[in-house]
Amino acid sequence: MPGQYSAPGAEPDPCSPTRSCIVVKRWTGLLLVVGAGGGDRELAADIGHAAAKFGARIVDEKPWTFIPGARRTDTGHFAIQAEVARFTQGIDYDVLIVADEGDVFGDDLSYRTYAPRPVAGTQGLVPSAWARPHEQWGATQLQNRFLRQARRWMTDRDYAAWLAVRAIGEAATRAKSTDPAIIAAFIRSDRFELAAYKGVPLSFRRWDGQLRQPILLADPRSLVSVSPQPGFLHQFSELDTLGVDQPETKCHFG
Repeated sequence: MPGQYSAPGAEPDPCSPTRSCIVVKRWTGLLLVVGAGGGDRELAADIGHAAAKFGARIVDEKPWTFIPGARRTDTGHFAIQAEVARFTQGIDYDVLIVADEGDVFGDDLSYRTYAPRPVAGTQGLVPSAWARPHEQWGATQLQNRFLRQARRWMTDRDYAAWLAVRAIGEAATRAKSTDPAIIAAFIRSDRFELAAYKGVPLSFRRWDGQLRQPILLADPRSLVSVSPQPGFLHQFSELDTLGVDQPETKCHFG
């Protein structure tokens, strides 16, 4: 999810997978709701970049300023329902995109909008490196092994840590060396590929070290889609249609 990753599982522009999925469905009009946190505003800028890249448009961007009263009172949910309906009334949009990294308000938006519209972003349909409902490409085996050992379901943060260790082990085995410099060079080379239960080999972008990987789009109970979406082509790797590509980035290894 946006803002969570610093391990090799990082996705440089976490908004891209959701935007491309939405554009495939031709839901191109976006209502962007932004929280008050600094991370929320940074995410909103990423969403704007991804929308422009994939041909969507932000029809309105609104800050969320409502402070609900006691949620546990008899009328708490009525106040939130009325506020969300008022907040979204009179706007013509296809999807509500929420930027709420602190989970302050985003969970309150689904099913309460004035018009029946899907919610995506940090809540609703969420892009992530790993998700509980993911069972394709042998992922059930990894899910079950982690559950037996950790006695809980694997999160995307767990998956990123697993990928980091697996990448080092794979590189050491294939390079036939335990020298850190040789392992690092092999990981960044075009020869490196990593099997990671996502249907395609993963690799690292040589210019900024980011991991190329499909991104899961899921709610808590269902895997809805996997990006990159069909039809988005790239001259080198379809995985580079996600995030910030080399010509767009200012991030490079020294």
